[in-house]
Amino acid sequence: MLLDIIHKGVFALMLIMFTYGNYIVVLKFLQLRKSVNYQLIDALENAESLRKGLWYLDFAATVSPIVGLLGTVLALIIAFKSLGAKGVSGAGEISSAIGTALWATAAGIAMSLWFYLFFKYFASKVSSLKEQAKIELLRKFEQS
Repeated sequence: MLLDIIHKGVFALMLIMFTYGNYIVVLKFLQLRKSVNYQLIDALENAESLRKGLWYLDFAATVSPIVGLLGTVLALIIAFKSLGAKGVSGAGEISSAIGTALWATAAGIAMSLWFYLFFKYFASKVSSLKEQAKIELLRKFEQS
């Protein structure tokens, strides 16, 4: 009973992580669409604004496989307890229970790859905006 609640809680946590992470991704894409007139201050402010919240994408990319693995382990414990209570020892039922349990790990790995991709993309955009600001600053310095 308690294991079932914890197992469902793990999947709820994964859903919350996925939803919030995608919310951040959408917000960051909307930030990138804002036009910047390439003034030095605007470029740096835009880079700093874009950088905020990226920690969560990094965190989600790191933690998702671990949360997925926790879901798999709990599902295996539940499955083996259930199979043991029934007295079932057939390979088909055992492999079916294991296959079902592995979905949590697969979901965690997929989430990790998804968030890591966007983390790296936005981090490169932040770096690019900062480099543009440096170039603009050097141009202004040369002109004076």
